[in-house]
Amino acid sequence: MYEALDLDLGTANLLRNLERARIPIEELAGGSRPDSEVTNLLELIKDLHAVTDSLDELATRERRNLSAPIRSLSSGDRLHLKAVSRSTSVIVQESVGDLDLLKACSLQLRTEVLRILYNAIDLLQKKDDVEEDGNLSFEARGVASTLHYRIQSVQSRIGDNVEVRNAVSAATQVTLLVPATTINQHLLLPRSIRGCYTGREKEMSILKASIADTSLPGQKRFVIYGLAGSGKTELAVKYAEDNLQLYWGVFFVDASSRKNAAASFAEIAKRGGFEANEGAGKNWLTTVTAPWLLLVDNADDDEVPLGDLFPVGPKGTILITSRNPAHRSEGTAGQRSLELRPMEEEEANELILRAAEEPSPWPKSITDMARSICRALGFLPLALVQAGKAILAELCSWSNFIPYYERQLASVRRGRHQRQHSRHRMLQTDDDDRLNVFVTYEILYGSLVASQDERFQDAVELLQVFSYLHFQNIPLELFVNAAIDPLREAREDQRMAQEEAELVKKLDGVKQPGWSLWFREQVLQLVARLDRPPILSALKNLDGLSEAHLEEEVRDRLGRALSVLISRSLIMKQSREGGLYCMHPLVHQWVRERPDTATWQQALWCEIATTTLARGILLPPHGDTEAKRAARRGLLPHINEVIKHRRRILEKLKENRPWRAQWIWPIRRDSGFDRHEAQRAARYSRVFFECGHFNEALDLQSKVRDFAIRSFGEAHRISIMATLLQVATLRDLTRWDDGTRLQRGAYKVCVESLGQNHPLTLKVTDLLALTLCWKGRLGEAKKLQAIAVEGMRRVYGADHENTLKAVNIQGRIYARLMEFERAAELHLSAWKGLREKLGETHVETLVCLEDLSIVRMWLAGDDLDECHDRMAFVVKHRERIFGREQPYTLGAKLNLCQAKLAIGQAQKATEILEEIIPIAENNPVLGPEHLAVVSAKMHYARALTLLGRFPEAEKVFALVVDKPQYRKATDEDGEHPDRLGAQWFLADCLTRQGKLQQAVDLCRETMQSLQEIGGNGLGMQHRFAGIVRNEIARLEREIREAEGSSYMMQLLESGT
Repeated sequence: MYEALDLDLGTANLLRNLERARIPIEELAGGSRPDSEVTNLLELIKDLHAVTDSLDELATRERRNLSAPIRSLSSGDRLHLKAVSRSTSVIVQESVGDLDLLKACSLQLRTEVLRILYNAIDLLQKKDDVEEDGNLSFEARGVASTLHYRIQSVQSRIGDNVEVRNAVSAATQVTLLVPATTINQHLLLPRSIRGCYTGREKEMSILKASIADTSLPGQKRFVIYGLAGSGKTELAVKYAEDNLQLYWGVFFVDASSRKNAAASFAEIAKRGGFEANEGAGKNWLTTVTAPWLLLVDNADDDEVPLGDLFPVGPKGTILITSRNPAHRSEGTAGQRSLELRPMEEEEANELILRAAEEPSPWPKSITDMARSICRALGFLPLALVQAGKAILAELCSWSNFIPYYERQLASVRRGRHQRQHSRHRMLQTDDDDRLNVFVTYEILYGSLVASQDERFQDAVELLQVFSYLHFQNIPLELFVNAAIDPLREAREDQRMAQEEAELVKKLDGVKQPGWSLWFREQVLQLVARLDRPPILSALKNLDGLSEAHLEEEVRDRLGRALSVLISRSLIMKQSREGGLYCMHPLVHQWVRERPDTATWQQALWCEIATTTLARGILLPPHGDTEAKRAARRGLLPHINEVIKHRRRILEKLKENRPWRAQWIWPIRRDSGFDRHEAQRAARYSRVFFECGHFNEALDLQSKVRDFAIRSFGEAHRISIMATLLQVATLRDLTRWDDGTRLQRGAYKVCVESLGQNHPLTLKVTDLLALTLCWKGRLGEAKKLQAIAVEGMRRVYGADHENTLKAVNIQGRIYARLMEFERAAELHLSAWKGLREKLGETHVETLVCLEDLSIVRMWLAGDDLDECHDRMAFVVKHRERIFGREQPYTLGAKLNLCQAKLAIGQAQKATEILEEIIPIAENNPVLGPEHLAVVSAKMHYARALTLLGRFPEAEKVFALVVDKPQYRKATDEDGEHPDRLGAQWFLADCLTRQGKLQQAVDLCRETMQSLQEIGGNGLGMQHRFAGIVRNEIARLEREIREAEGSSYMMQLLESGT
């Protein structure tokens, strides 16, 4: 083994020569343009120096017998390693000769070959690294992907140089040890290419050659631009599918709008196991060390800054598709851009024949008629595919297609002319090429409308609803849930109401609702029965079927309708597996804006789409599973889309005929917010909340709460539940003061109308106590939570889930009171109970385990290692459930760092905190001023203190103790316990440096603040006040002793 790398590779000699060459070239480059040949040569020398240095380090490490992975190689792998090493030595020696002559092209090739050889050695060391599931490790896959990619990129430039060819051959032999199928690990494309795809071979050659161009170091970008319907996305997807083996990951971004782009990057982040937000998705791609491909599709809108959609990083290849020729300037690789013109005649002819599934060999009569159709449609691929599908569906024949097409074209032009002169005037951007697509679409659409077949009618309705959703990732399950979930929700609501009624019968002091509340409830139920929003015919339960039978019927009807739409290429299935569908953006737009579609019709279909979305979202507490949450998060782009279209249609209705706007689309005149709108807003807010869009959720929840109180009164259950939803969002925004005001109002109403012992009152009490706990109102929180826990034990029993969660909150309050023994008992009881009822890894069970671990840490007993292991367990499962960068996961990692500080691993804690704090600051849910982020910085400063990095720690503490950032979480007394805790740790930092007087002053300031917290001076009764008081006394004693010692030294030195 050791003979393989113990050879003298000559790297030291090459490094010396590179250093000698670099100095004079740097002097020349100093006055050169950035793109001059001298500057490029200097960059090339630096590049060669870097890879040579890596090889030299590898050989040196092996000579010192430090490379354990190499020593453990099998005899077969050693032979491969010997061949690679021999080639490396030869290429290094040739590079020295080329350096003398400064042959830039030759140097560049040898630099790339040396990189290949280095990757081959690296892969030999890592090829046996596997993960728990038996697959190659993430790092090894990245090395293998890079090696495959680099070998492919130099193949065309090897030439006749025998040594270079042998070197690449030796590296290629290593790639055979790791099959190419293991390279691509992530594939996230909008859809597969059409089965009838053909042609565009010349364009594909240009695209491949441009991306394979290695003269450009770093990231590569290429722009495909052209007419709508010219097949830009199809070409990009075809390239991606054909070259998966070159890329560790292939990803997609919908650049049609800023929101859609952000949602795409969020989906990429989720695929990587991170928090689903734009920044996390970009950051992941930036830090990946293996080659990746990103398709930025439909970059047509000038208001979307294209540069913002490019993650930085040298390993990326970015394909951009756009109708905007101005975006050509964004290309960097090879030819940089490609205009996709209408197809060549033979290619177009083959495409339409394949789309029509015309049996081959094709008769000349058929091909001649196909050519005529192609010419009539301007050789535009999308129009050709739809024409072929129309012929396949026998809507017309090869011989009569053109007359049929011309009649439809005349009809469309008449419709456009009429609309341009009507009050429903629209912005017309259609040119003749777009009309070719639209007319072929009208042929297909018209055949559906004309038929009385249920399949075709369902297909028309489904297509209309699709056009108001986002054009990608449309889930079949959304429509199934829209039919079934209302039944499930009603059944569960009835069950819960019956259970609550049975519980109330057993309780004393529970008040019955008044006559006014009962009357409002009856009116509500009557209106709900009489005023139903429009829904798709396929989702209606006219025969009163059971849930199971209705689901079967809905799936059958939707399946038949989808098959009709797919057969006509009006929609596409995004993958063979899974129930996701998509539409071409051009068809998506045309369905909504057909010339003969009146605004009131648009309003109707938009309303149906809006209602379908809302019906597919359950209100809390229903649907509280990870699978349901994941499905809801996928609806966010569709919600944004229908909100956008609905707003546009409402504005048009009001602008055109204000009186008709009220008749066609009923809206309350006083507020613009009716019962249906409130239902939708409540359901949509759940999606916004679970996606971390708290401000959007809060806006909708505020409207829902106002409507509920105005319609039913504050004491109605709906109003109270709306309040609790809003409070939960305010809590995650750390706007605890606002949340407290709402909760106090809800608590007062519940006690007055229902009594303290009512289950709903107990729930409100429980949540109010938690909020007061975080704000530092511990005396009041303790009292209220005792009432809540005792009441729940009477109502539900000691082992009920609601009671156990309330006990855990009680533990948090005792922990804040620094009564850690009692807090640990409560957390342990809650954790054991929930573990038995819900399982060890349920979200709520993990919360209890996390709280228990933190309290046990503060007790500083002999179980600190166990606390650490428990927190590591929580982190592991939070990552699995939520992703690596979700706020709850980041919170668990912060608490894991506290455990590491407790067991003396300050350096490791510092490393983790340095990783997660920037992530949290850039997270749209959190941000720099979120109190959880401030807390993370406080513990980071603690870690720096323990490491003796005092100046850095003081700098961080100065940010953490700044008072204004706590205002939104404080009560009227204006102090927050977290800030006082930060001051305490800062005092410790000062004490460790010997800055005793500063520490005393800070402790006195803390004592003063304690008088202003907790209400009615209760802060001075907290255990923390005694601890601070004792610390002040200790520090003052040390200062006096130090002053006395100093005085004695002066006396001794003076000799008196």
